[in-house]
Amino acid sequence: MSTTKIRKPHTFLSGKTSKFVSVFVVALAIVGLLVPQVWASLQSQINELSQENTEKKQQVQSLQVEADGLEATVSALQQQIDGLQGQINANNERKAQLEQQIVEAEAELAKQKGLLGQNIKTMYLEGQLSTLEVLASSDNLSDFVNKEEYRTSVQEKIKETLNKITVLKHQLSQQKTEVEVLLKERQELQSQIVAQRNEQNRLLGLNQSQQSSINKEIKDNFARISELKRQQAIENARLFGGSGGQLGGGGYPWGYAACIHTGQVEGYCANYDWAVNGSIYNWQTGGYGYRNCTDWVAYRVRVAGGYVPSGLGNAKQWDDRAPAYGYAVSGTPREGAAAVSNSGFYGHVMYVEAVNADGSIVVSDYNRAGTGKYDMNQLSAATASNLNYVYF
Repeated sequence: MSTTKIRKPHTFLSGKTSKFVSVFVVALAIVGLLVPQVWASLQSQINELSQENTEKKQQVQSLQVEADGLEATVSALQQQIDGLQGQINANNERKAQLEQQIVEAEAELAKQKGLLGQNIKTMYLEGQLSTLEVLASSDNLSDFVNKEEYRTSVQEKIKETLNKITVLKHQLSQQKTEVEVLLKERQELQSQIVAQRNEQNRLLGLNQSQQSSINKEIKDNFARISELKRQQAIENARLFGGSGGQLGGGGYPWGYAACIHTGQVEGYCANYDWAVNGSIYNWQTGGYGYRNCTDWVAYRVRVAGGYVPSGLGNAKQWDDRAPAYGYAVSGTPREGAAAVSNSGFYGHVMYVEAVNADGSIVVSDYNRAGTGKYDMNQLSAATASNLNYVYF
């Protein structure tokens, strides 16, 4: 259940008291007008710097994608070269085999030619004789037939060897041509890969320079954002007073969580990112940030027997989101309530420890000055009347 945000009515007085009250109210009105303007300006600057950082990060990612694309092209070309080299190696092996076969065939041919020479000489001498004379000089008919068959066999063998050498030399010529084509193709691909690699190196050098420049701008923006948040913390302390804060105070179990960026417990922590076991979110209290005002109030409400749901967001969102979870929101302070200030980029939330008879309230909180420390103090009735209260 939710209730309408309430503001206490003014009591109209007369005379000097009335005049004093009027002046005081006017002064408060002026401050009330100026403070939101200051916070709006800070928030606007933070939003612009955050957006600029997002755009610059996208530029860096785009440059990296371009470099990765070139690397993929170079890798593809290298794979083609590797494939061609495999074919060249296989062809060279085949070429070596053919050359060996040709050597062996030529040796066989020389042998056969020697035998043929002897037979030609014999045939020449025998050619001076008639067939009857040759037959008569042979021991028998079988001897005559064997001589004829041997000469015919030698002639066929020579012919076969010559044909084999011709075929092998033709294959060798084709193999040499194929190897030359592959070598030429490999050379062209190597030229392409050299050109692509040079382009990649050029772009990588350019990208590195651009990335360094962009990263410096991002770093500078983060520094400016941190300074703006520091100004917010100072303004927060001015609005709600209090001391410099107590480290680990209020019985809060995680008051000594270290900054995830610096590893330090003390000092300013960018984005208020204090962490336990590598996580900046305290899931024991609903997922709120360690040592932040929201986590303190969630913890303090739980200690008092209440419950703060997760999902209420930053401090300034609590009074807007709480009704959706069934919690009442009012302009009237109550002990145990969360006092919400909507000033600033994140706003601020405090736990109401007590409500005094004069309308002032005693509050406790964490991270009031942006240092993640515990604080407790009394707020005037005028300050209390400018806050909204979530009843848990």
